[in-house]
Amino acid sequence: MGRRQVWDQDEVLASAMGLFRRRGYLGASLRDLEEATGMHPGSLYRAFHSKEGLFSAALDAYNERVVESRVRVHLRDAPDPVAGIRSFFTSAFEGAAGPEPDPGCLLTNSAVESFTVPQAAPGVRRGLEAIEHGFADALTRARARRLLPAELDVEESAVRLLALYQGLLVLVRSGTGTAKLHAVTDGALTSIGAAPARRSVTTGQSEEKEQR
Repeated sequence: MGRRQVWDQDEVLASAMGLFRRRGYLGASLRDLEEATGMHPGSLYRAFHSKEGLFSAALDAYNERVVESRVRVHLRDAPDPVAGIRSFFTSAFEGAAGPEPDPGCLLTNSAVESFTVPQAAPGVRRGLEAIEHGFADALTRARARRLLPAELDVEESAVRLLALYQGLLVLVRSGTGTAKLHAVTDGALTSIGAAPARRSVTTGQSEEKEQR
């Protein structure tokens, strides 16, 4: 009779995601993974076969739990698709201040590191495609509602927004101030023909202009 599994896969993957976000694939040692997950080396290898296997599983889980959830909330299900695009950007940095440096987005960090980690490539592609398709969905809905120019090229604009968003996440990871991050966001919205946001002088929070 086989031994009963005594670890929770969701918890293990959540712990691995956190470690890989902070240290990257190359910076996370097997000992680090054992300590983070609470699993012995033999259990890790039986479950995931290798460090690469655990990393791939963690990146897949991150895409499902974080990336696809954010795409759904801000881009696919947002009542106002333009406001949703803006919030997709700003939610990556507003309200995230804390004593510890922001560990960044596992997808973006992995994309930067993927040239040395071939195992990351499939998960990185899936995550980036999910974001690009989410932008395309929001842009299509916004154009249909005449919130954006009728001549807007949705596919080209979705790729541009993806590039700007990934660049913004790199800036977030490097500790760039919110004023510059808001400027990047405003530039992204301007690039698709959306009105710029007003920000409260007292709070610094964005206030959407009425679309006309």
